[in-house]
Amino acid sequence: MNTSLLAVSLAGNFEAGTAIWAGLVGAVAMLAVIYMGLASGMTSMDLLRTLGTMVAPKASNSVVYGVGLMMHLMMGAAFGLVHAGLLHAVDVGSDGAAAGYGALFGGVHGLSVAVMMPIMLNMMHPLVRSGDMPAPGVAMTGLGKMTPMGIVMAHVVFGLVTGAIYVAAVG
Repeated sequence: MNTSLLAVSLAGNFEAGTAIWAGLVGAVAMLAVIYMGLASGMTSMDLLRTLGTMVAPKASNSVVYGVGLMMHLMMGAAFGLVHAGLLHAVDVGSDGAAAGYGALFGGVHGLSVAVMMPIMLNMMHPLVRSGDMPAPGVAMTGLGKMTPMGIVMAHVVFGLVTGAIYVAAVG
């Protein structure tokens, strides 16, 4: 199927509101995985702080975490739309298949993030550039040796939850 036919096909079957809600729930589930890793000492990465200080590096903690949470939830909503589109593209037939494909999509996304996030942080984050925040290192290993695995697993959970919720809701 060519790209334009695929886009028309998805537009007729796609439920954007459900995809956004599924992405938001997936983003919250992802945060649970990330902060369990932080609490257990597997990583020192504090995602919400990292995101918040990228935009407001000198703000109070409540502002930093609020901005970080909003950024994370917006990305969750956007990637919920992407995951729903991918699930329509592969035409999943069951909730279990949706969860499996969602986990697969999340894993690929997580690997991409583990590779690209350190580059982005080194180039754009004001506190990393000034030396006030630790450099992320290759695949985020500067924040703990288990950080890359945590990033991938958090994205797998996002994909699994988002895919399962979306397909269960739209049928």
